[in-house]
This record gives sequence, C-alpha cells and structure tokens, in this order.
Amino acid sequence: MKPDFKYQLINDNDIIRVCVDPKPDWDEFEQFVDLFLKNEGVILIAQDLGMDRHQVRYRKEEKQFILQYEHYTDSIWIEQDF
Repeated sequence: MKPDFKYQLINDNDIIRVCVDPKPDWDEFEQFVDLFLKNEGVILIAQDLGMDRHQVRYRKEEKQFILQYEHYTDSIWIEQDF
C-alpha cells in the first residue's frame, strides 16, 4: 500500500525545507518524488539515488532545483541549482 504523503514547503533563506507527513523511509522516497513532481508540475532532469543521499534535479519555469534527502540527518530540502 502506497503511503498518502502530504507535504509543506517552508522557505528558510537559501533553501526550502520540505516537511512530509508521514515521513518517507529510505525506500519510499521515490514514491514521494513521483507525487512531488506531479503536484508541483515540474520537469524531472535527473535522479541520483545514493547510499547516503538521494538527489532529484528538476526544472520549474526558467530555474533548476535539487530536491535532496539525506539519510543521516533524516532531512528533506530543496536548493536552487542555477
């Protein structure tokens, strides 16, 4: 059964914190990404699902961003790529 993720984006200076409920575990992150991309209406550029950090690059209008999920800090955030 897929979790029903709800999320909120919180601007925090140069990053955007992503508060997700329920918090996806490491293996559910791709399911959250699918929902996030669809809801935000953005274009996926690339995904790097690593051992310690998952990174998803996407484009929204004229800007590119990185959605990041770090395993050790259990943190999800967005940074502008360029």
